[in-house]
Amino acid sequence: MRSIGSGRPWASARRVRVLVAGLFVVSSIVTFGAVTARAGTALSIAISGNHFVNGAGATVRLLGVDVPGTEYACDEGWGYAQGPLTVASAEAIASWHADAVRVPLNEDCWLGLNHQPSYGTQAGYQEAIETWVADLHAAGLYAILDLHWSAPGSNNSDGQRPMPDDHSVAFWTSLASAFKGDRGVVFDAFNEPYSPAANGNSSLMVSWDCWLNGGCSVPVANQNGLIDDNVTYVAVGMQAVVDAIRATGADQPIILGGLSYANDLSGWLAHEPVDPEHQLAASFHNYYGESCDTTSCWGTTIAGVAADVPVVTGEFDQGYDCADPPTFEGLSTFDDTFMNWADDTGVSYLAWGWWVLGNASTPCSSLGDPGDNYALISDYGGSAVSPDGTNLFSHLALLAGGGLQITTTSLPDGTSRTRYSAPLAATGGNHPYKWSIAAGHLPSRLHLRRSGVIFGKPSAVGTFSFIVQVVDHRTKARPHTQETSTRSLSITVG
Repeated sequence: MRSIGSGRPWASARRVRVLVAGLFVVSSIVTFGAVTARAGTALSIAISGNHFVNGAGATVRLLGVDVPGTEYACDEGWGYAQGPLTVASAEAIASWHADAVRVPLNEDCWLGLNHQPSYGTQAGYQEAIETWVADLHAAGLYAILDLHWSAPGSNNSDGQRPMPDDHSVAFWTSLASAFKGDRGVVFDAFNEPYSPAANGNSSLMVSWDCWLNGGCSVPVANQNGLIDDNVTYVAVGMQAVVDAIRATGADQPIILGGLSYANDLSGWLAHEPVDPEHQLAASFHNYYGESCDTTSCWGTTIAGVAADVPVVTGEFDQGYDCADPPTFEGLSTFDDTFMNWADDTGVSYLAWGWWVLGNASTPCSSLGDPGDNYALISDYGGSAVSPDGTNLFSHLALLAGGGLQITTTSLPDGTSRTRYSAPLAATGGNHPYKWSIAAGHLPSRLHLRRSGVIFGKPSAVGTFSFIVQVVDHRTKARPHTQETSTRSLSITVG
């Protein structure tokens, strides 16, 4: 994830690095299956031809979310992560029918360089990451370990740089050694390579040859910093990173992001590193407003790479879940258009980001940059927010079964003796739907219409948990069938 380049004045830095004070969490209860094992994962993933396969040889696509925070909280000194790294968090992600989570990492915090981590210790950071990966596996999720923030020499890993640096080989030697026995992980070599020349610094170009072999000069300043053409470091290429990982004996898949913040894969196949394990995949990042954000570009560039090696969309989003954007054709349908295209092409995708940044209940004016609130959820129980969260949640639910699914994941709060109205929503099955309360109770004086609207004037104060049920219409064809779906929700009345 990076700052959008100039030329689109409505867009600005995507990286929201500060906690928003006073977040109000929308209450929601989601039940998950019990997880009994945290060690000895049965997950296994490898590359066969141009697709991933599991331990049984069945084709796998990596579909899920990015969980931000582990790349910057340690540097900024207030934690190892933005949100909770727990079994419950992993289960919440898995409940969306996801099978993968991308874990952004900080080079200095993992290696204990440059007085990092500012919070805790190097051993504590490493243990937090290792435990989080084990928890993800326990919930049935693959983990993509991503070198996200890095820095050369004595500089702090306080943001994204254009290319790997003099510490990156040591980082991958250490990380790959720690995880080489884990068949459920994939290595993401470097988050978003980019050429400063594309941003106006013509003397600091990262060509595809440098992407592969390194050797070019790139600025020490991070993606949000003021670039000084005279303060540079020598880029390390992707071949050196692949070699470092393989030298440890780790043979897991490695994904490699293209140029232009991983949005450009045009030179990827011609510059693919040599891998003795033949386990390389391409990483593509796809945000609305980027150069390659259309079905035309995906079809001519990305599909060509996907025909040869697996393509993993490590990040995607249409964004604007908090601010009203200018009107651009295709903005409101970007997520679904891309996911449908990727489904047809066999491309994997993970959405940014599984974090709580003030959507739903915190005014946009309280955010430093409300237009950049690229968040999927309003609480860590997994309550989806529009547009990106609800788009992903609904799409993965349909892929998982294609049947009747309740898509409402949270309900607004109410005020005692004040009129309340909240519609419930579902997808799949046959219309019309019939709604009911399957267990628990609504707040006193609230009612659920069979059409799926909760209404009334609540008279009791507190949080009320219940399970809603929807039944679709009986099929006309024999044998007649009906589908049922349930979801645990709650309403807080103040």
